[in-house]
Amino acid sequence: MNYSTLAIQVAPGFSVLYASLVAAYVNLDRLDAARAAASRLLEVAPGWTNSAFVRMSVVRPELMEMLASALRKAGLPE
Repeated sequence: MNYSTLAIQVAPGFSVLYASLVAAYVNLDRLDAARAAASRLLEVAPGWTNSAFVRMSVVRPELMEMLASALRKAGLPE
């Protein structure tokens, strides 16, 4: 179990945790798990978009773009 999974258990409605889990799965080349986590993310935050996430600027811009790229690979909307 990773930190994102543990954090989701504590705060199941916090969409950014799902985004980090999606990105982690993509980076581990576990695309089925990434898509499942992306689906859960959209259940928690139906209006989720990658562009809105990038605008949040929760980390450095270059890291935000890497995260957004991973989210795109999982099929999350732009």
